Amino acid sequence: MSDRDSCNALADRFRSFSSRDRLDEDLAADVARILRSALEQRGKASLVLSGGSTPKGFFGTLAKEDLDWSRVTVTLADDRWVRADHRDSNDRLVRENLLQGAAGDAQFVSLVTQDEHPRDAVSEISKRLADLGTIDVMILGMGGDGHFASLFPGAENLSAGLDLSSSDTVIAVDPITAPHARMSMTLARILDSRHLIVHIVGEEKRAVLERARLEKDAATLPIAAVLASEAPAATVYWAP
Repeated sequence: MSDRDSCNALADRFRSFSSRDRLDEDLAADVARILRSALEQRGKASLVLSGGSTPKGFFGTLAKEDLDWSRVTVTLADDRWVRADHRDSNDRLVRENLLQGAAGDAQFVSLVTQDEHPRDAVSEISKRLADLGTIDVMILGMGGDGHFASLFPGAENLSAGLDLSSSDTVIAVDPITAPHARMSMTLARILDSRHLIVHIVGEEKRAVLERARLEKDAATLPIAAVLASEAPAATVYWAP
């Protein structure tokens, strides 16, 4: 694909909204539609989420969607290696903002164990995720440094996390630019998805995304590796 074709393709998959509330509403409706279709076709559905402050409103809106949540498996693309009640826990974020009411019937798969470091739990977390198969909806956030999941620029094993030939499901990460050790899905596992969504807000992150598309340097801006994927191709949901 030429640079021009790549630019046009991403533009076709870039959904811009006037407000974050409108983005949350449309994203929740779109995700619910995909999950319903999966339930109708396969009898089950899977949803992988990302943490941070950006998706809180989306989580609350999605929780109100009319779904057979008992047949939906929910997990995370990554999590910080902290207790589930820690303020920085993505596990806690999902439980408090999505898994409420009827949505509380969803099967939630945590990426955290009682082990001292995530490297000691890679095997256990891989087993927990083994039955997911191809993921129906994968939703990624992006940091201002271009990281996604917990695949950070400068991390010692970033190249391993981005290796598309890897059979590893998850990888332990010690970021040099962020607190807490992390457990993160690998890019290869993330791309084993039917629908891939990048959810970002703010002009700064839009500029980072555009830079990543143009420079195509995943070592500097890891999100470039996601944008380079054609199967699945990422759809971006953005609001100012």
